[in-house]
Amino acid sequence: MVLRVQAPAKINRELRVGSRESDGYHPILSRFTSIELADELEAELSDDFSFSTQGEPSPSDDSNLVVRAARSLAARAGIPPRARIRLTKRVPSGSGLGGGSSDAAAALRLLSGLWELKLEEREMEDLAAGIGSDVSFFLSGGEADVSGRGERVHPREDIPRSEILLLVPPFPLSTEKVYAAYDALERSPRPLPSRLEIESSGRFFGPNDLASAVLQTDLRMATYLRTAREYASEVSITGSGSTIVLSGSSIDARQIVDRHPEVRLYGSRTLSRREFRSRINPTAGGATWT
Repeated sequence: MVLRVQAPAKINRELRVGSRESDGYHPILSRFTSIELADELEAELSDDFSFSTQGEPSPSDDSNLVVRAARSLAARAGIPPRARIRLTKRVPSGSGLGGGSSDAAAALRLLSGLWELKLEEREMEDLAAGIGSDVSFFLSGGEADVSGRGERVHPREDIPRSEILLLVPPFPLSTEKVYAAYDALERSPRPLPSRLEIESSGRFFGPNDLASAVLQTDLRMATYLRTAREYASEVSITGSGSTIVLSGSSIDARQIVDRHPEVRLYGSRTLSRREFRSRINPTAGGATWT
């Protein structure tokens, strides 16, 4: 039997970044929101382990977080990782949408079902935190404040369904390079705020402290950001880029494509926590989501 899950992406509605600490990491305070754009994972039992990908470029070796998740889960359960896993990649890599982290969390859910494991949720959270900083969020999704290195997740009430447009430039951005640029631009220690601006501003987006570093990392980003601001009431770079998110009604995507035929535009919307969980719940092959 083939089991299948979706792995929805996320946007950062606000991202605050503190100064680099002695361990080399930056503490963050951010509002993550799940969106409809998603990868898909399917798996079936096998005599050995195999992993393949199709769609958007993605590594098919042990560097892929899906493989790391599968091996970590099997080791925790004390069983061999016997599964044939296929990833259909739709979320562009290096776009700030969290596709790799979402894939890892979805793999944990998918393989727990396939191997009929009965792990406590706390065990799943521990595994997720060990795989990657943002993986923990994608175990539950929806709307949440994320802090620490990304492993501390505080669920928030879902926002009303919001339509968005994702402008994806024809290049990825390296998170490591963006943070290096952030460190170079930082003139003095930057403490994290005690709360996010979107809690009181009434706006969809708050500040992204990495935005200046993103613009410094690839100068083409400034052109795309200016164009986006002409067509939407609110615009923000998500995460460490390169995706620019446009929020508001009556966005004319055709005019953006006419000006920048090299970019890709994805119409999407926010997902409630209930919708997110319905997508990462393993179902038999052939199931669809609405």
